[in-house]
This record gives sequence, C-alpha cells and structure tokens, in this order.
Amino acid sequence: MTYTTNALPENPILTDQQIQDMLQIPKRIAEKTPATGYTEENNQRRCDLELEALPDNGGKFSVFIRQNSKFIENFSIGLRYQTNTKTLGTITLVRYNGPHGESSRHPDGHYARPHIHRLTAQEIASGSVQPQEHHREFTSRYSSLEQALRTFFEDIGVEGYAEHFPEAIQPSFFDEHQ
Repeated sequence: MTYTTNALPENPILTDQQIQDMLQIPKRIAEKTPATGYTEENNQRRCDLELEALPDNGGKFSVFIRQNSKFIENFSIGLRYQTNTKTLGTITLVRYNGPHGESSRHPDGHYARPHIHRLTAQEIASGSVQPQEHHREFTSRYSSLEQALRTFFEDIGVEGYAEHFPEAIQPSFFDEHQ
C-alpha cells in the first residue's frame, strides 16, 4: 500500500508502518543550498535540500547534512517532513550519524559507532517530533559521509542524487575490501 502525505488527519498519530511508507515514497532533489558544495559555519560543513515527492502528492520533505570540519567522521544526515498539521509541524523521520568520538557517554557506546535513529509512533504520541537517542540501530553499511550519503539516499528513495553528490557514487578503496 502506498501512503500519501495528503491523507494525514488534522491530529495525526502516525503508525510505524506509515512512517516507513513515507520513507519509501520516491523523491528527487528539487533544490540544494548552497547549489554546489557546502557552506562552513561554526566548524561544520553543511548543506540543505528540498525534496519533491514523485509523483507530486503534496509531500514536503527536506534533508539536512552536517559534518564536523575537524572530526570528519562526525556527521549527521536527516530527513524531515513538513506535516500538514499545526500540532506536529516539521518532524525528523530518520537521521544517519557517524561516530561522535565519545565511547563513555552512553553505556552501549553508540557515540563511537555509525548509527541510525528512526522516529517511532510512540515518540510522536508522546509529543516528540524527532528520533530520540534510545531508538537507534548500529550499522556497518557506511563509515564515511560519502558512503552514508549513498546509503541514505538509496534507503529513502531519492532519484538522481548523484547529480548533486557525485562523491556519493565514487567507490572508496575500502568499499572494494568489505
């Protein structure tokens, strides 16, 4: 079943399946800021994307990409959805993170490993609009921003991303040896 974003009720309590369906809606990059490369701000490389759902069903998605300029393994890529309700506003559906370099901050050590946070229906029902730290999965599918971009765009169904991020399709030396 395809989930269309136009069908959201005024006070939605999205199910986990509806959130997953939203991630699978085919999308394309409508706008990138800055148009090429990244901006530098507060020791971060950053850019933002506006996505268009395919076919256009009124869904408003955006992506944020942040990378620490000094510790490049520390990055975050997130998919946001602008709901059609005032009560929810913009929600972050998923966030792909690199290691943050801290192994002692949390007992499971997730700050020291690549991990993915996913929004859950339980979090929305409790009033949260972003994936929380306790809902995460470790991943070995990426170890660099470039690998994470490729994984992220493929996971959320973004078509033609290589036009804006050619580095995401370049295999690294380590890709061949995994």
